Amino acid sequence: MAYSLAQIAHEFSLDYDGDGELQIAGLCGLSDNLAGHLSFVASPQVVDTAAASNMCAFVTLRDCPVEGKANLFHDDPNYAIAMIAKLYAKPNAPQTTNIHPSAVIDTTASLAGSAVIGAHVVIGAHTTIGERSQISAGCVISDRVEIGNDCLFHANCVVREDSEIGDRVILQPGVVVGGDGFGYIKHAQTHVKIPHVGNVVVEADVEIGANSSIDRGRFTSTRIKQGSKIDNAVMVAHNVEIGERCLLVAQCGISGSSRLGNDVVLAGQTGLVGHIDIADGVTVLGQSMVTKNIGEAGVWGGSPARPAKLWKRALAKLYAGIERN
Repeated sequence: MAYSLAQIAHEFSLDYDGDGELQIAGLCGLSDNLAGHLSFVASPQVVDTAAASNMCAFVTLRDCPVEGKANLFHDDPNYAIAMIAKLYAKPNAPQTTNIHPSAVIDTTASLAGSAVIGAHVVIGAHTTIGERSQISAGCVISDRVEIGNDCLFHANCVVREDSEIGDRVILQPGVVVGGDGFGYIKHAQTHVKIPHVGNVVVEADVEIGANSSIDRGRFTSTRIKQGSKIDNAVMVAHNVEIGERCLLVAQCGISGSSRLGNDVVLAGQTGLVGHIDIADGVTVLGQSMVTKNIGEAGVWGGSPARPAKLWKRALAKLYAGIERN
């Protein structure tokens, strides 16, 4: 569906210049260069590129309009284009009933009247699902699970017994919440499995990416705190605690009983050993391995991880020595 420039401006309380009747067919990035589409300019350095493009309109800063194009103004164009994208998002085809006839739901489960249950979903005993939450096709929700309001579980997710899921949580396809932790005791030349009788607690406004796994605690809880976002193929082990508003990028692995503070960023393929604490505001660069506590905010990198400036200086000296030889 196309929207006019004036409609978009009105919907998001944006000032604009240009033809209010201009029809915007969709959104694209600057490099996509699609005629009839809206893009954004977050830096004065790319204004000339935007002006020479095929796009008809831009969200931009007030002090750097794109010449010859229609302009919508916002102090944070990247944020504004993300909000506008909601207008153009294509919804899934609605079910004709809230509960698909192929769903298998235990008689003791409690589902809000506005919850939507997709095809071939299994819901266990004494599980509760809140208002407007959507459980998509093929999901398995085990016994005694609590799911809040306005959640969205995409296809083929598994949430095991006793997990607690807050409001507005999004699980992308293939997420597993509450699998057993990887724990064994070697006894008489045999690896004896350690039972994990804890659970997983996922607080409100968390999103977990496709094929990521959050293991249940051995005795107590593995916890993902409010507002944290987890990318695809991330492994969170038993009894880990992830603070508020953390970002965990693809293929991170966090070993058991480690704790992250608030606003921690782990870049792609970062690894953490078990039983360490990471302070608020720490960023760990990609493919780093953290082997000890990090006690204050800052940027770390390397394996084993060190303060990023120290690590980069060490690399520079290493390669300088190699080049001299």
